[in-house]
Amino acid sequence: MSVPTTYQTITVEDRRSHAPLDIFYREAGDADAPVVLLLHGFPSSSHQYRGLIERLSGKYRVIAPDLPGFGFSDAPEPKSFGYSFDHLAEVVEDFTNALGLTRYALYVFDYGAPVGFRLAVARPERISALISQNGNAYEEGLSDGWNPIRAYWESPTAENRDALRDFLQEGTTKFQYQHGESDLTRIAPESYTLDQHFLDRPGNDEIQLDLFGDYRTNVAAYPRFQRYFREHQPPLLAVWGRNDPFFLPAGAEAFRRDIPAAEIVLVEAGHFPLETRLDDVARIVGRFLARTLDARQGTALFGALGMDGVPPEGRELVAGMSAAFGFVPNLGYALGVEPAVLDVYMKMLQALAQTTLDPIAQQVALGAASHVNGAEYAMAVHATLAMKLGAPPEVADAIRHGKPYADPKLEAVRRFTAAIAANRTQPSDSDVNALLAVGYDRRAMVALALAAGAKTLVNTVTHLSRPTLDSGFASA
Repeated sequence: MSVPTTYQTITVEDRRSHAPLDIFYREAGDADAPVVLLLHGFPSSSHQYRGLIERLSGKYRVIAPDLPGFGFSDAPEPKSFGYSFDHLAEVVEDFTNALGLTRYALYVFDYGAPVGFRLAVARPERISALISQNGNAYEEGLSDGWNPIRAYWESPTAENRDALRDFLQEGTTKFQYQHGESDLTRIAPESYTLDQHFLDRPGNDEIQLDLFGDYRTNVAAYPRFQRYFREHQPPLLAVWGRNDPFFLPAGAEAFRRDIPAAEIVLVEAGHFPLETRLDDVARIVGRFLARTLDARQGTALFGALGMDGVPPEGRELVAGMSAAFGFVPNLGYALGVEPAVLDVYMKMLQALAQTTLDPIAQQVALGAASHVNGAEYAMAVHATLAMKLGAPPEVADAIRHGKPYADPKLEAVRRFTAAIAANRTQPSDSDVNALLAVGYDRRAMVALALAAGAKTLVNTVTHLSRPTLDSGFASA
């Protein structure tokens, strides 16, 4: 559940001129929750994070400022301010100081990456995790689209500077949002319209041209950023629009060179995947943050999962799970810390088996609810069970990865159960009609409600205990 976003402005003192600077920012979430700091890129503002803030704010304190010269923050004239990425990083650090942010996960995109990586290098103790969404730190990530800007770096003539003004035009702004997207109807027109409004402000063109020229310092700083990655090994997720015309997927993959455990996910999108793949990106980011920021869970809460953690009255019940799997799943030990709960869950599954749903449809339903709940462990369990029940490999793969089904009956089951989990137990008439159209009735709908309810219980325990995926559930 999201919490309302507030829109605020705070004044910081510019270190260089000592002049006051008003920095606009969006904030949502509990004040004592782990902090996620979102830094936007060109030509956008914190507006690009409006949807992600909503999806993350139920668990985290999410803060997204507008950089100087962008959005609703002050945009001092270039000669007095001196627009550089070093200077922007100083302002953002002072912004974090003003808000008392001493520890945060850093989410960076485009220009936000060199700004944020400077913060990480300067104050590594503050960084709990890094998320790079099309935020580059490697030369192989720069496409040929940078060639006109490179020409300006190499020869900063008035002619080469003027040649960059095309990057500030409406057509180019729309191109950045639309290139590489298969469905342009998913892009909200206010996104590029708002960006263009700020680009068109008097004097803003010179701000942006100065930053184009200074971007060469970011490329020069790549070795410094990479040394920080190697030395500090921050948890890192690179979630990248595969079709970005400016930052290539090779830039995402390169993070593994310095952080071998980095998670790399490419999504079918362009430069602004939050516009067209918001739910996918939010799910990926949410799972990463849960693994890295939720420090009071997992081993800290449950200890090592095993029979030693199960009360004597629950051990026979836990041991009995090996009849279904050939071993006791790690999650079974977590459920067994409260034997009455494990008993209820097993009875729920036994009841589901007695409904009119066929066995494979049951696994599809359980997997669909788990997917909505972000429980990858359970998705692997139900994919494995579906294979044992004779489901074709493509069905098991769809359960494991949360994909739609070619079979219309299974797809209707997936859709209805996912709607229960996603819409606070309220499927729509459209979801009902989809089930009715393939021959299911109200009995099946009640059975699917049972499946969704069972997974609400067990997925919660999964998130709290963070069991390691058993080898018996791993994909072949």
